[in-house]
Amino acid sequence: MSETNWTRRAFWLGGGSLAAAAAFFGLQPRAWAFHRGFGGGFGGHGGFGHRFFGDPEAAKERAGFAADWVMKTVNGSEEQRQQARRITDRVVDELQPLAERHRSCRQAIARELAKPSLDREELERQRQEGLKLADEASRTIVAGLADFAEVLKPEQRAELVEWVERFHGR
Repeated sequence: MSETNWTRRAFWLGGGSLAAAAAFFGLQPRAWAFHRGFGGGFGGHGGFGHRFFGDPEAAKERAGFAADWVMKTVNGSEEQRQQARRITDRVVDELQPLAERHRSCRQAIARELAKPSLDREELERQRQEGLKLADEASRTIVAGLADFAEVLKPEQRAELVEWVERFHGR
């Protein structure tokens, strides 16, 4: 396989896997955030993120279910399933404080917008904080995804890439 094809496949696997990671870890995909309106995102207004990040054990259960599903898709061993479960539990634990900080940031924006006179600098500061949190969450998810991928054998990763491509009609 050429470097370009591998890069393209890795990109699509990563994108598909990140979408799955969003479901794994209780994060709302962007479309859901828009659908739910201001404050959607992870942890917003009692939506999907709030249900799972408000309850770390529920988030771990959901992430574990998704990890098991991936392992079944590639015929993973029991040892691989256990390793994957430890990874998803760890990532949920790492994302929990970020979800709490995100809620605080969202509340600060709401408080600012409720004031008679807006402080645009404060709104900008909160926006920047939100971007930092998103970046940190993204790094945490990608690191967890890499750890998860290392649990798989190369042929299992290739099988998963093929499955993602079939799923996306490629």
